[in-house]
Amino acid sequence: MRWNETCVLVDKSYEPDSEGVLQPTDTRKQVFCNPRAVGAHTWSSMYEIGISCDAQIQVRTCDYDEQLDVFYRGKWFSVEVVQERGDFSTLTLRHQKSDTDDMEGDG
Repeated sequence: MRWNETCVLVDKSYEPDSEGVLQPTDTRKQVFCNPRAVGAHTWSSMYEIGISCDAQIQVRTCDYDEQLDVFYRGKWFSVEVVQERGDFSTLTLRHQKSDTDDMEGDG
């Protein structure tokens, strides 16, 4: 494995503002990752149970802390499935359809 790509893991939390209204805040962490091929068997298995599978990446388990959003290759993704195997976790991702796919946009 090369670990020559990066992704941004995004954790959302909500803090009350001065008026008591909850406002979202993002905590972003850039980590190294490995792209994984989404094979026909994986794609069809996920489709059968209603999970969209647009990409898979492998990250180090110590880097992943149950974040639900990922910015990867210029697009926002939602984490659909996490497969943890020792030191490595494979994240199955679904592309979030949005007008803007940039780091400034909300996931």
